[in-house]
Amino acid sequence: MAGIAVNYAEILHIGQATLAGYGIYVSWISITNLRQYEEKSEKAAKWSNEAARQLHTTRTTQAAGMVAAVLNLGASLFLATSWHLIPRKYRILASPAMLLVTLLARGYMYNFWTEKAKVPMVDGYNEAIDKTKYLIVTLQYLEYSWVLTSLVAGVLGYRRNDWS
Repeated sequence: MAGIAVNYAEILHIGQATLAGYGIYVSWISITNLRQYEEKSEKAAKWSNEAARQLHTTRTTQAAGMVAAVLNLGASLFLATSWHLIPRKYRILASPAMLLVTLLARGYMYNFWTEKAKVPMVDGYNEAIDKTKYLIVTLQYLEYSWVLTSLVAGVLGYRRNDWS
């Protein structure tokens, strides 16, 4: 293997980008399915404070999940392809920072969506619940991957002699 440098951090970041892309996909499906019930939900929110609160939290949790997935995609692609453009200390801090972002978004979504029950004969809403739960699990796997890339980048660096 003379002359071939294996960059484990880059490989991990490419895997993260793939996982984040899947997260964006399931988030999009969930948001699209929930939009089918937007008008009815807004009418209910005019008459009920609880309905208004539920609608607001539904929107903010879905937005948090999508934003977290997009940030994961952007950060992982940048770190996989352009890591050499930023100073070493910021490269090392990028993975823990993304871990924190992902952890906060997933926790916020988890606290709201785990108690949601499926509604009989409302297929779009039920699919949105399923896809949101897939997104929560995807964000959890992204958390694990940011822990791993933190360790790899911190111990091995992004290339041979990165610490010299």
